[in-house]
Amino acid sequence: MTRTYRLGPLLPLLLLILSLAGLSACAAKSEQMPLPKARALTPEARLNYDFLVYQDQLQRLQRHMAEGGRSPLTDTEVAEIAARAEAALDRLLVEAPTPQLYLEKAGFTWNDPEGTARSRQTLKDGLEKFPDDQLLTVYLANTYVMDDRVNEAVDVMEDYLSRKPDDHQARERLGQLLLDAGREAQALDALKKIPADQRSPDTLFAMGRAQGALGMRKAAIASLTKAAAMDETFTEALVELAYQYELAKDFVSAEKTYVRILERGEQYPEARLRIIGLNLKLNNPARALAVTLDGPRSKSFILDAVLMFINDGFFAQGSTALDMLTSEGEVPAEYYFYKAVIANDGEGDPAKALSFLGKVNPDDRLYPHALRFKAQMQNAMGKEDEALATARKGKAAFPDLTIFYILESALLKGGGDTDGAEQVLRQGLDRLKGDPDLSYELAMLYDVRGRRDDGLALMEGVLREHPDNSNALNFVGYTLAEEGRELERALVLVEKASLLDPENGYILDSVAWVHFKLGNHAKAWENIGYAVDIVDSDPVIWEHYGDIARAMGKKAEARKGYRNAIRLGSPHPDAVRKKLQGL
Repeated sequence: MTRTYRLGPLLPLLLLILSLAGLSACAAKSEQMPLPKARALTPEARLNYDFLVYQDQLQRLQRHMAEGGRSPLTDTEVAEIAARAEAALDRLLVEAPTPQLYLEKAGFTWNDPEGTARSRQTLKDGLEKFPDDQLLTVYLANTYVMDDRVNEAVDVMEDYLSRKPDDHQARERLGQLLLDAGREAQALDALKKIPADQRSPDTLFAMGRAQGALGMRKAAIASLTKAAAMDETFTEALVELAYQYELAKDFVSAEKTYVRILERGEQYPEARLRIIGLNLKLNNPARALAVTLDGPRSKSFILDAVLMFINDGFFAQGSTALDMLTSEGEVPAEYYFYKAVIANDGEGDPAKALSFLGKVNPDDRLYPHALRFKAQMQNAMGKEDEALATARKGKAAFPDLTIFYILESALLKGGGDTDGAEQVLRQGLDRLKGDPDLSYELAMLYDVRGRRDDGLALMEGVLREHPDNSNALNFVGYTLAEEGRELERALVLVEKASLLDPENGYILDSVAWVHFKLGNHAKAWENIGYAVDIVDSDPVIWEHYGDIARAMGKKAEARKGYRNAIRLGSPHPDAVRKKLQGL
């Protein structure tokens, strides 16, 4: 139980304090008056006094935090107040410990600059005296969560529940912790132990999340529907419910659920964006546009919606939505940038796109991107000299951005000037020492020029400085595989690269190729399939597809790989044709 502090009659205590404070004044008036002996405080009075001191100092700290920069207290004074409050609290814990006081002490040090260690020790001390206290247990688990030690938090909760199996609130917290740890099946098992008639909306929400993560769509929808019905204000449950409907391909129910959120007046732009996306999937751009035009006028919402229209190829609707940005008078740079994308990609009018980009001010943060986009369009239009001039203009204006060194080098390389391309990258590395992106581009150029050893040495250097650079990991691993050496190390490198960048088709190709070189044909086939699903326009990846299929006796797939490699412009088509003829 929480101790209720009976403060008792304060008047005698206050008179005692006042009399002690005024002794010197009395003495000045009458030197002959004998000084009375101060009586020691009774234990009850001492407890009341310490509690008052703690509360007073705590209130002063809270007032200081609320006032912020207006507070008259210095850092030294704040530290002294905190020390007095903590000392009073420590005395209370010695004389009359309660779970609530241990929670107060833990909360007092919760935001300690050194981390949660002090709070954690306080909570452990409290649990030694009150081992079955729920709040002390939950707060102790939370200290581990704050330090990203979820497994230890789970252990704390499981130990408590072994003694208190009927504490459903604590079991719900255990389920949430297991979800956070990615242990969905265990989370669901824990939550199912709560009787059905005692499951709260939060319990059902957690169950729905776990069921959804396990692919149990119908069960997830049922749990989330119950949670939303029990608590009509539970927006998170409705959002998760709509998402599960989407995953189940029930787009109509998903939209209805998102509309429920909006109809309740929820300030939830994400729900409106999801409705837009669903209508685009259903090929109903008119409805998507209406929902957009009825939405908030914030720049972030409008740009998110416009990007969805552009990505789905509805450029006209995206352009109409983009015009919402001009309603406030001042036109942001994003307006011109997105209009340029729509003009170029949607209308096939690069000249119009260039005119939009020309309206981006040089002092705007998007200006470097506008210059890069302009150079790329100029190059696509066959205006190579203008593209180079634009790239060099960007390099001069932003000499510490790698983007323009890489762009100029690529333009020179595309024009056949590999010496100039190398010189530009070296110029960038002279200014930006050891930059991994510039180093990668230079290593790739070395490889094209037949200087693979130089490229490998350069990337090995990048790995020493940046061991988690996915480009360097992939380059070294793939190069070792191509040379047929250190294949075990090569596999470690490319698999680490894939973990860092799992949606990169080129890295997946490297993983497949290293497995192929190791003779792991099944793993090679699995990964090359993922690679061509992501990157279906690279002739080298398709040639690898053909080689792996041929090794597995899949002649039809091998033909498919080799034919695609030739069609997409293999760098050595004759060799690929010879492989095709040999099937």
